[in-house]
Amino acid sequence: MKKFAVLAAAMLAASTSISVAQDATVAAPKAGVANYDPTMSAKEAVLANWELAAAGIRAGRVVGSNVVEMAKGDAPYALVVRQANFAQKTMVQRYNAALWVYTADGGSDAVADASALTEAVAATNAQCEAADCKSERAALLAAFTRATEELDRAAVAARAELTEREEQADAVLMSEQLSLIADYLDEASWAEDFTLTQFGRDGEELAARIVGAMSLWRNIEPYVGVANQEIDKAINARSRNLLRTMRMNTRGVETLDVEGAEVAEIKQAAKELAVEFRRAAGLFAS
Repeated sequence: MKKFAVLAAAMLAASTSISVAQDATVAAPKAGVANYDPTMSAKEAVLANWELAAAGIRAGRVVGSNVVEMAKGDAPYALVVRQANFAQKTMVQRYNAALWVYTADGGSDAVADASALTEAVAATNAQCEAADCKSERAALLAAFTRATEELDRAAVAARAELTEREEQADAVLMSEQLSLIADYLDEASWAEDFTLTQFGRDGEELAARIVGAMSLWRNIEPYVGVANQEIDKAINARSRNLLRTMRMNTRGVETLDVEGAEVAEIKQAAKELAVEFRRAAGLFAS
C-alpha cells in the first residue's frame, strides 16, 4: 500500500499552532454535555484517539497471533480456518480504521505492508481437497505470521505518534487533530489502494477508513462545541451527509471504480466535511 504523506500545508499549520499557542488550554464543557467525559481534559481526549488507533491495530495482531498458535498446534484444520476467518475480518477492519494516523506521518515506513493482509485473507479462503490439508495449513501459518508482524510494526508506529505529542499543549493538539481529519478526508487516500478487491470487499475497506477517522470526533466534539456551537452543528450535519452518501453508494457494491460517479459523490461529501473540520481547527490555532 502506498504511504500516506503529510500535506505540507497541514504541517505548517501545526507548527504555527505550536509557536503561538504553546501555553494555551482548552475550556472544558459543562457537566451533562453529550459525549463529554469529565475525567478527561482536552489533551487527554485527543491522546485517547491516538491510543485507540494503536490499540485497534494491536487487537488485530492479537487475534492473528491466536491463529498462528492454533496452526502450529494440533487443532483440526477446519477449526483453524474458522478462527482465521474471524481473525482476518478484525485485522482488516482495525488496520483500515487506523489509516488516518499516517496522514500525520512524514512518509516513513510506519504504514504496514497491506499485501500481508491480502495474503492472510487469501489463505483463509483457500480450498483444501487433501485429507490432511498440510500445504494449506502451512500457507495459512506463513500468511498470518507475516500479517501479525506487519500489524505489530504498525501498532508500534501509531503508539510512537502518541508519545511524540504527550508534551504538547491542549490547543496545539486539538488544532492538529482537527486539521489531520480534514486533510485525510480531503486528500481521499481512503479511496486508494484497496487490498481486497479480488474478494469483493472494496466497500468494507472504504467504510472502515472513513468511519475510523470520523470516530475521532466523538471524543473532541464537546470542546469544539464550547468554542463554537455553529461549527459543532455544521460538522455533525456534514458527518451525517457523508455517512448517508457512503452507504447509498457502497451498499451491495463489491468492487468500486475509484474514478466512478459513486466514489466521486463520496469524495465531494468528504470535502464538504473537511471544510468544517478546518474551521474547527482554526478555533484553537491562536
